[in-house]
Amino acid sequence: MQQRFVDPSSYQFRRSKCHGLIEVLNDGLYVMAEYSERTGVVKWQRVVLASQREQIEKWLGEHYPVQPKTQLAARS
Repeated sequence: MQQRFVDPSSYQFRRSKCHGLIEVLNDGLYVMAEYSERTGVVKWQRVVLASQREQIEKWLGEHYPVQPKTQLAARS
């Protein structure tokens, strides 16, 4: 089976108005998932191929590592 690489540039990652949440949007600006910087949990809102999910989750973990609540409060 051939693995397809997901280019993170085909998705947008932006901070939500809720503290500590990162929204994953596709090129049509649909919210695909929400990532919590507090817990590192990704909640998927739309269906995405498993290989793409793994790559996006890995990218989120690398670029938005889990942070203690005190650091998030200091940033706002």
